[in-house]
Amino acid sequence: MNIQEILVYISLGVAIGFLITKFIWKPKSKKKSGCDKDDCGCH
Repeated sequence: MNIQEILVYISLGVAIGFLITKFIWKPKSKKKSGCDKDDCGCH
């Protein structure tokens, strides 16, 4: 394996990790107190 293949595999791992955290594993959202920029369903 040369350095180019190693960099490709590292960038592929980072990209897959980003997609997993973005779409599949969603962290718990912070508690919202009142209505701010997001629609909280109070109107």
